[in-house]
Amino acid sequence: MPASTLPPGPPLARRHLLAAAMAMAAPLPASRGARAQALANRPVLLAVPFAPGGAVDIIARALVEPLSAALGRTVIVDNRPGASGAIAAASVGRAEPDGNTLFIATPGTSITAAFQPQLLPGDPRQFLAPVGRLATQPYVLTVAKSFPADDFATFSTWVKAHRGEFLLANTGQLTATRLAGELLGLRLGTEITPVPYRGSGVVGTDLLSGRVHGIFAQLSDALVLRGQGAKLLAVSSAERASILPELPAIAETLPGFDVYSWNGIFAPAATPVPVLEELNAGLNKALTNEALRERFRADGVTFVPGPRQALADILDKEIKGWVDLSTKVRIDIG
Repeated sequence: MPASTLPPGPPLARRHLLAAAMAMAAPLPASRGARAQALANRPVLLAVPFAPGGAVDIIARALVEPLSAALGRTVIVDNRPGASGAIAAASVGRAEPDGNTLFIATPGTSITAAFQPQLLPGDPRQFLAPVGRLATQPYVLTVAKSFPADDFATFSTWVKAHRGEFLLANTGQLTATRLAGELLGLRLGTEITPVPYRGSGVVGTDLLSGRVHGIFAQLSDALVLRGQGAKLLAVSSAERASILPELPAIAETLPGFDVYSWNGIFAPAATPVPVLEELNAGLNKALTNEALRERFRADGVTFVPGPRQALADILDKEIKGWVDLSTKVRIDIG
């Protein structure tokens, strides 16, 4: 209560009230220090927007040990699946901004923002703060052995001549694998028919049997499919993959084409910058762990340490690109 609004009374009573008000407003160094120590002793919860066992969950669990060592604190994976990652993102956005609750973002984070902006909590840039990039992995345009094309040029000629006949499987209506197909058809000036599946398990079987013509598969999955007879035509990222240098990038034919799987770590938006920088430094240190990098090298996963702004730039670019696509193609999100 400000002194100017104190009730009238004897001078001594007023002094007691003023002293009490000042005592309530004054910081308590000991309590604040104890609270900070308590926060430092709490584990860091890393929210993964998928159930255990998936590709993102596997990367997250592999990251736990080097990240814990780098931060000097225990990191625990917290699986929060549902709504294309929106459930996990929202829960982290509502968490105490103390650096103890983090979120692993995927392309779904930007896709939801572009195609379903009405969903709460809204634009992730308003309720999440970037900590740093984690990993990237290209998709590979993979086709059935029976498909009459062995390279991207022949593929392009075929889909243009057979408008709407190419059946491109995807792992869900609002996924990067679906949108990559829509973008490819748009850039080639033709139609590619999407075939949605619930997850990737059945897709491989149907591709190998010829029930669908192709899929944008994550590089690690594409390598498995190639071993089973499928053909790899091109990577979806702007540059060729280091473990498949002979495979061209679609961007070599269609400049600017750049769709890939990515992961980044975010914290609640109100997290203080010094805390975010400390987390970024710990993450970057963890990503230099050679055992971690070696474990995923054969899968084409590239760990990408860097400044926090690099992750912010990715999210800005992705949301802009998907919003632009949403104005040119119709996507059934029901």
